[in-house]
Amino acid sequence: MAPTEKPILFHYPPSIYSHRVLWYLWLRGILYDECIQPPIMPRPDLASIGVGYRKIPVMAIGKDVYCDSRLIISKLEALFPNSTLTPKTEAEIGVQKLFENYTIDGGVFANTVKLIPYWTDVSLLQNKAFLDDRAKLSGGRRMTKENMEAGRPEGLQQIRQAFNLLETSFLADGRDWILGSKEPSLADIDAVWPFEWMIVDRNMKECLPEAQISDKIYPRTFAWVRRFMSKVQEKKATSSKPTTLDGAAMASKTLNATSPTDGIGFNTNDPLDITLGDELEVFPSDYGQMGKTTGQLVGLSTTEVVIQNSKGLHVHFPRWNFAIKKVGQPVSISITLSATKVIPKMRLIYHPFSPYSRKVFALAHELGLTKHITLQKVVVCPIPIQGWSDNNDDVSVYNPMAKIPCLVPEDIPDGIFDSNIICEYLENLVSVTRKKDTRYWQLHTLHACADGIMDAAVLMTYEVRIRKERGIFFDEWMEGQKQKILRGLDRIEVAANSGLLPDPPGSGPASADEVAVAVATAMTAEMGLLGVDWTDGRPALGKWMKKWEARKSFVRTPPLRDWDADADAKGSSKI
Repeated sequence: MAPTEKPILFHYPPSIYSHRVLWYLWLRGILYDECIQPPIMPRPDLASIGVGYRKIPVMAIGKDVYCDSRLIISKLEALFPNSTLTPKTEAEIGVQKLFENYTIDGGVFANTVKLIPYWTDVSLLQNKAFLDDRAKLSGGRRMTKENMEAGRPEGLQQIRQAFNLLETSFLADGRDWILGSKEPSLADIDAVWPFEWMIVDRNMKECLPEAQISDKIYPRTFAWVRRFMSKVQEKKATSSKPTTLDGAAMASKTLNATSPTDGIGFNTNDPLDITLGDELEVFPSDYGQMGKTTGQLVGLSTTEVVIQNSKGLHVHFPRWNFAIKKVGQPVSISITLSATKVIPKMRLIYHPFSPYSRKVFALAHELGLTKHITLQKVVVCPIPIQGWSDNNDDVSVYNPMAKIPCLVPEDIPDGIFDSNIICEYLENLVSVTRKKDTRYWQLHTLHACADGIMDAAVLMTYEVRIRKERGIFFDEWMEGQKQKILRGLDRIEVAANSGLLPDPPGSGPASADEVAVAVATAMTAEMGLLGVDWTDGRPALGKWMKKWEARKSFVRTPPLRDWDADADAKGSSKI
């Protein structure tokens, strides 16, 4: 029996994933309402009903909210069982499911994105707000003209293979529809949408070069796409127009719905250690990880998870490419310390304004090693400048590059240099052990991201403070380095929001990876010449940094004052 409440579709017109659901609704003649969403964040309508999911489309039916176009369509098939579009045999259903995954996860969509005509006036690449939003969605990866130009040939080659597959196999015998049916089925919806995007969508005009992909080379595929869209438009013309709801009307309908919720039961034989009532957060595991929805677990199957959110709604997610985490589940790496080693005396050659020096000495604070370290402040510079390069010769004794920090342990008199090597040495002194699982490598990669931010900031400093004063200044270089910093901060925001970046431990040390991220983030605010506001649009990172700013290792390594290696031993800090 069909639900008593009409479905409410959250979408925006250019969303190609929304098109899949709209085509389905029109082909089935299912009545629905709509709540139009902005193409970029924030989306206050969804937030008002407790849905943090970042992607579109979303569908509400009564007090059930369904996320992901695949789940939405499968639920509509089950909830509106008359005249469904599901293929007739198990083998045909298998073909449909393969197309569903092939076009979404199998590279067709990703390679179609590479063909977006970045050179046209209607290109999304002309919209900075959209690009900023999608960079955050994809973990800091930014769509630029240069990236699109570089990726286009490979994308075109992959898409040509997709056209060839349809032309020479499924459509080769002249059939109208993928499965040889009289009318389009789910297999057609799951197969056609990226091809429709390339062939029909006005925003993709010119994306396909006629020499490689055209209706002359792939006549059956082009005809199939146009035939499908003709059928869709025919059905749309006879369907009732949806009511467009504003946020208040949508929330009232959804939160006050009275129909029973869609129960899916609970699978007790699940690999995840979760039980009914657990407080969970669910979010995509491929991209858009910052879009989390939190609630109590009320349903679990092999293919679906359901949580009840703070508004009392049941929010449904597919299991494929979605992560399920217990709220408060430990995410930090495991660190244990051993005091069995004899710690040598060490000298740290540093400058407080050097972020690499700060990373090293902050880690020494975390590990309780500062009492073994004496500090030697120096100034170094790549070129001879009085007041900047006074100690180049002194430092080059230990690091031929004359770069800081350098650590000189009494048992390694020729010194250790490079901040990462020094961090590794310090952790080894106290026998830090870490489980080298997936999270370890993810955090280690964030360390590299933090170092990249520091590198870009130092290069910008030299450009402004040295080259510009000599009449040599490269604006494009500065902007390029700034974009590196912004992309790096966006990547860290995603990590903070997803829970990958752990909160500072209440007791015991933080890892070098966490220290590096904190130092790099703080540095972008402390160096005004960068023109970067790391707090802009990065709320999760802001919450994380507030905890770090109060941490002893951070307080005792200020960039604008000399440090005191004896502060821990004295029980108080002079700074």
